[in-house]
Amino acid sequence: MKIAIIGYGKMGKAVEAAVKTAQHEVVAIIDSAAAEATAEAISREALNGAEVAIDFTHPDSVISNIRKYAEAKVNAVIGTTGWYSELPEVEKIVSLGGIGLLYAGNFSVGVNTFYAVVAEAAKRLSSFGGFDVAIHETHHTGKADAPSGTAREIANTILANFGSKKKILLDNAEQPVKPDSLQISSSRVGKVVGIHEVTFDGESDTITLIHSGKNRMGYASGAVSAAQWLQGKHGVFTAKDWLGL
Repeated sequence: MKIAIIGYGKMGKAVEAAVKTAQHEVVAIIDSAAAEATAEAISREALNGAEVAIDFTHPDSVISNIRKYAEAKVNAVIGTTGWYSELPEVEKIVSLGGIGLLYAGNFSVGVNTFYAVVAEAAKRLSSFGGFDVAIHETHHTGKADAPSGTAREIANTILANFGSKKKILLDNAEQPVKPDSLQISSSRVGKVVGIHEVTFDGESDTITLIHSGKNRMGYASGAVSAAQWLQGKHGVFTAKDWLGL
């Protein structure tokens, strides 16, 4: 494949390495600040014949980026999070543009397996009763959004499988947490790649499920694999479609 990398920060560099490992071709690196970039802004010319763009940029720019991919008829893999409230608009853009778009809060196969483990635990413990559940996530200080897209996906998984939880409570509560609220708290410290913890607490025992990212290559390799899967497809897809979960 001919791949354009959009955003040349730590994830962009990891994606470049993963593209080369998979023996695909990087035809464009687009970043407004990176000296190594081949262009500062997205355009048909800057995309340079790419078949797919892999985008790890910023929530504020992702919708505009997707419009440009649609105009250029270039498929897109979106790893940027924090924009999901705009999904209906994105679906329209993708449909009108006739492109394929795959988005995920996390492209790690391990994380997506973690979702399935959490779903099963939530389902079982909810049926037994007597358990409560909460989520905590930790990332590096440069992360643009909180909570992470991965934490939000974990929360949605729990809401779908843990009967007593009906809504999400973000960050630290300043009053007692209501039984129907699922709390997500966040920490930003140092250079942590990503840690997600789900705690199920009952009267007699506690179960803590943890996924800890060691480096960015799992995410980058997953994004390249998703780009391969997206070839020839039209519409909006998620990691569940890509991995068959």
